[in-house]
Amino acid sequence: MEEPYRPVALRVMAEHVGEDPVWDSDPDHMGQVDLASLGVSEDLIARLNAWNDEFISTALTDFEFSSPDAEERWRRTGLELAYELQNQLPDVEISYFDDEDDRPLRQRRGPFRAPHNSPRL
Repeated sequence: MEEPYRPVALRVMAEHVGEDPVWDSDPDHMGQVDLASLGVSEDLIARLNAWNDEFISTALTDFEFSSPDAEERWRRTGLELAYELQNQLPDVEISYFDDEDDRPLRQRRGPFRAPHNSPRL
């Protein structure tokens, strides 16, 4: 029996449509992926889709955010979500489109997150 296809590399990238904003980069399977079929948590899928919905909401403004700070927050959120996706799919190489660092996320250190019970700095 043939093993089901599993991507080796995915890219978190916002899209104008409401599907999961994660893309397979394999030339034979290029396109958006169904994250649920890969075992990604419902919570992360919902947050990725909410992040993508925020991008879609800028469509009537030529994809301009309300301010540079709003755009920077959106980009930072996308990177944090990409790191979470990398943690949930350790066998898949995850990259993030809206980032100046082209290295896959597992080749660099993720964003700092204080434990829930520690004081915020």
